[in-house]
Amino acid sequence: MLIRQTLLYLPAQFLSPVSQFLSVMIWTWWLPPAEMATFVLVTSTQELAYMLSRSWFSFYTLRFLPPPEDVAGRRRYLETETSLLVLMTLPELAAAALSMHFFSGHSDPLLVFLIIAAYYVTRGLNNHFGERARAQDKILAYTLLLTSGPVGGLVAGVVSTEVFGASAGQLLIVYAAMQALGTAVALPMIGASLRTARLDLAIFKDAVLNGGPMLVVNGIGWFGENGIRYVVDHIGGSAAFGLMAVGWGLGRRSASVASMLVSVAAFPIAARMINAGDRNAALEQLKVNAALLTAVLLPSVVGLWLVTDILVDLAVAETYRDVTRSILGLAAFGGMIRAYHAHATGQMLTLDSRYGLLVIIGLFEIMATTGLAVVGFSMNYLVGVVVGALIASGLTLALSATIAIRLCGFRFPIVDTARIALATTVMGLVVHSIDWPHTALGLVGATLIGGLSYVLALAAVYYRHLPPLVGLITAKIAGTRP
Repeated sequence: MLIRQTLLYLPAQFLSPVSQFLSVMIWTWWLPPAEMATFVLVTSTQELAYMLSRSWFSFYTLRFLPPPEDVAGRRRYLETETSLLVLMTLPELAAAALSMHFFSGHSDPLLVFLIIAAYYVTRGLNNHFGERARAQDKILAYTLLLTSGPVGGLVAGVVSTEVFGASAGQLLIVYAAMQALGTAVALPMIGASLRTARLDLAIFKDAVLNGGPMLVVNGIGWFGENGIRYVVDHIGGSAAFGLMAVGWGLGRRSASVASMLVSVAAFPIAARMINAGDRNAALEQLKVNAALLTAVLLPSVVGLWLVTDILVDLAVAETYRDVTRSILGLAAFGGMIRAYHAHATGQMLTLDSRYGLLVIIGLFEIMATTGLAVVGFSMNYLVGVVVGALIASGLTLALSATIAIRLCGFRFPIVDTARIALATTVMGLVVHSIDWPHTALGLVGATLIGGLSYVLALAAVYYRHLPPLVGLITAKIAGTRP
């Protein structure tokens, strides 16, 4: 089931983060560091605005959306959803007002507010309806909602900059327009109520009780991942953060691209197993997910580190190259470690509703990341910041894994991890042994040879499992029994 669902969700989980990965490089050719800082800080703050306004209800929706056969329950949910979505726009507007200071030097405060508000509200709606589409297994709608902003915004943004020139505000307008279009197209596929009604108190109560704790957990997790951006902007200035934003964004996004390829389908499956009372099956599901996560993350991050020089020389504007080259690999490894906590050990704690422990782990991550980043900045400028964040992520994963294993029975895939690490080492040695030219052909060649060597090495270490695995995958894709 996991493999089949992963393949169905693959287009959205691939296109969305890849387009975000590409946009980090593409906008370096148009935006100076200060404008880059504005764009990145506004888009990052949107994630926090969504968490504070809508994420608690989105989490409830993913876990407890009434099934289609419960017609009355689904109707009550949709009417309550419409009312809540209107109300939850207010915190996003407040966040937009607070974010206006990122646009220092702009003369029209009302225009700046409207630009940020449009981006926040449309992106928030995309995120929420995307979770509902995921709960309903509406793959096409989910894909449209997840990609309309990142993919559509990137394409339309390139066209817009060619015609009108580039600025952070202009890009945000383009992204907001494409996000609104995505919602308009996808919403009929998943259903919605056009009328607001009095809130269903039973639904509202359950949403608060189940989603409320996750609001706190996700908010703290957001600070753990994004707080470093504001720390650097504060202690080093917008130009310093603008320079760091490219390498940091590319590294973290590479880990996100890899992790989301396999993680998005796992949580709903494990949640349904837990809800059905089959804890053993849920634990096995999470173990399989952890192995798949490692199999995708580790070679992706190592491969990116090996081709960093080629990628930066080809795709990043000269202003950003030196800093990007020095921090990209470190940021990617830190992102990989954090992704494992978020999508493996952290999911175990979420399924067991260990929200208090998740809060403790999140607070530890914030303090460790902030403290070590500040120390790193004083010792080695931006490289020191990223090294500090990497160490903090490692300490957080160690704490999360210890708690998940001892208190929740999380099953760490030790043998699979060792095999994957061996296959990744083979890949690394093969790519490193060749002197690749710093050209597009060299980048493609290194990527293809690295990928091929990894697949062959992985097949070698799993040779005894390969025939039944192929049969299982084929059966799952076909939707039949193996």
